[in-house]
Amino acid sequence: MPIDTELLQAARAAEGRLIDAERAVDIARADFHHAVRRLHLAGGSLRETAEALGLSHQRVHQIVEGAGGARSWRLRRDRPGTTLKCSFCGAYQRQVRKLIAGPGVYICNECIDKADRVIATGEAAATALSAMKPVGEDAATAKCSFCGKRRHQVSGLAAAAGGTICTECLVLCHEIVAEELT
Repeated sequence: MPIDTELLQAARAAEGRLIDAERAVDIARADFHHAVRRLHLAGGSLRETAEALGLSHQRVHQIVEGAGGARSWRLRRDRPGTTLKCSFCGAYQRQVRKLIAGPGVYICNECIDKADRVIATGEAAATALSAMKPVGEDAATAKCSFCGKRRHQVSGLAAAAGGTICTECLVLCHEIVAEELT
């Protein structure tokens, strides 16, 4: 028996809506987790934050730890032997294949690819710390954390919790990763 084309189209349309909804949920979850961590880092105790949000203390603790940890000073870059982490997703250097440093900012190989997709598609993507979003051309003050160029000086810019990166710096990052792998 042949497949009903109208039902098939309805199923494909529903699948598309489901994929979009799941993506929106991932981005909203990342934004929420980042906001909860920022509440804690701003001075609110885990218990105070939990009470204000109507969550359990344990759940807030899980969210804060999953979003990068409870202390902003846990990893100081100026101490010798400190483990570095990606400013965009929070992954530690030992957890990624490559971590590229800028002036006080770092990006891992996975976030390089994610930033490329965000700029190319114009759609946000979730990271463990927050959502990585494209920066619109109207954002006059937005600038790349690596080279300092403003949004109007580059063809694209992606921003996440701990930094922004432009298309030109992404090209350099790809070259660095490719060079290291050969």
